[in-house]
Amino acid sequence: MKQTTAIRGLALALSLAAGAAMAQDAMTSAQVRATLTEGGYTDIHDLEFKDGVWKADVTDANGRDIDVRLDPATGRIYPETAGATNLGEADIRAQLTAAGFTRIEDVEFDDGMWKAEADTAEGQRVDLKLDPQDGRIVSQSRD
Repeated sequence: MKQTTAIRGLALALSLAAGAAMAQDAMTSAQVRATLTEGGYTDIHDLEFKDGVWKADVTDANGRDIDVRLDPATGRIYPETAGATNLGEADIRAQLTAAGFTRIEDVEFDDGMWKAEADTAEGQRVDLKLDPQDGRIVSQSRD
């Protein structure tokens, strides 16, 4: 029994360590530019990392100048023109509540992402940006 518990503990520790290593590998500006180019965007300028996400001004495949945001961990692109989302405001509030956030306010879909303000379990006020398709927290920054 002790050996089984030890093996499970080791497996858990290794998976947590692997997850931590992956979480630390944020995209560089060069990788962001390459990802945007591969996504069909041109004239990439004003690239900056702000509020936990990469932001850039780009020209889309239709020739429109738009703003995009990019998840620094996954490379997922969120164009400001995106209108379709699988989730509603109530879904986002429920997801944040389940994750331990309180005083959830100013939930809105803007610039291709869900945004909200909330308190962490430690009482710290934060701004959150969430994926419009699955509600995953993309960035969390101090309010």
